[in-house]
Amino acid sequence: MLTQPAANSLPTITIITPSLNQGRFLEQCIQSVLNQEYPRLQYIIIDGGSTDDSLDIIQKYQAHLSTWLSEPDQGQSDAINKGMRLASGELVAWLNADDFYLPNALAVAAQAYVGQPGASFYFGNGYRVNRQGQVKRPHFRRWPYIFNRSALIFGLNYILQPATFINRRWLEQAGHLSLKLHYGLDTDLWLRLSALAEPQAVPAFLAASREYDTTKTATGSFARIEELRQLAAQYADQPITPGLVCYFLDTLYQHTWQDNSCFPKSYRRSILRFWADTSLLLEQFGAGPDGFPLLTPKINTPIHRLKRRLGFFLANLIKGHLSQFK
Repeated sequence: MLTQPAANSLPTITIITPSLNQGRFLEQCIQSVLNQEYPRLQYIIIDGGSTDDSLDIIQKYQAHLSTWLSEPDQGQSDAINKGMRLASGELVAWLNADDFYLPNALAVAAQAYVGQPGASFYFGNGYRVNRQGQVKRPHFRRWPYIFNRSALIFGLNYILQPATFINRRWLEQAGHLSLKLHYGLDTDLWLRLSALAEPQAVPAFLAASREYDTTKTATGSFARIEELRQLAAQYADQPITPGLVCYFLDTLYQHTWQDNSCFPKSYRRSILRFWADTSLLLEQFGAGPDGFPLLTPKINTPIHRLKRRLGFFLANLIKGHLSQFK
C-alpha cells in the first residue's frame, strides 16, 4: 500500500511544460499540475512564441508558476532543455501541453523517490486518451511491469513519457535532451539514464497521454522512422532492429490504408502477417509481441509461437492498426 512520506522528507519536483500554440489543451495541463497541491513544486512553462491564446492562459496562472518565458526556440528538445537548466528539484519531469497528470501523481512519484533514491528514473502507468481527453486504453496492461534495457534497445519504446520522473542526480551526468532528435528524444534519454543506474517501476496510474491526428508522432511518417532507425543503430550496433521494423510496418500500414486504389486489402493483410512474424522476434530481447517486457520467458515451442502469431495477427486485423507506442 502506498503511504504518504513525511513533509520534511519530500523531494522538490520540477515540472517543465513546453508549449507552442497549444492553447486548446494548455489550461487542462496547467490545472493538472497545480491541482496536485504538492508542497515542494517548481513549475516552469517554456512557450515557443505562441500566437494563439496560450500567453493569456499562462498569465492567468503566473502567480502559481516558478518561472515562465515565451520566445522562439529550436524545437521541443530545446524548450525542455531550457527548463532543465533552471531545474532545482531532486526529481525532474516534463509534461507536454497536450498531456495531463492524474490525481496524486506527484505524491506517488515522491514516494517512489524516497523509497529508492538511487534509481535513474521512475516510470508509472497511465492512459492513452483521445483529443477530448476520453480514455482509450491503459498503457501497461500487465502488472507487474518492469524495465528491460534490451527490450528498449531492440524493441519498442514502452516507457510512457508523461508518467516518468527523472532523478536529477543522474540527469546531470547523462546530459539533457539531444537537439538533433525530434521523435526519439525520450528514448535516447531513457537509454542514457539506464546505462548509469537502474530505473524503478511505479505501480500507479500517473498521467494521460493524448493521441490525435496532428501530434508530432502521428505526422512524422517515414522521417520519424529514419530517425528512430539511426537511434536504434547507435545503441544496438546494427543498422536495423526488430522494433524498428515494427515501427516501419505500422507507418507503412497507415499509408496503405489511406490509399485503397494502389494497395488492396490483401496487401494490407500481408503487412499484418509480416508484423506478426516480426513481433515474435522481440521475445529474444525479453519483450512480448506487444513490445512490453516480460517477467518470465514465453514457452517457445513451435505450437506456442504459432498461437501467439495468430493471436497477434487477428488482434491487429480487428483494431486496424499496429504499434500503440509513441
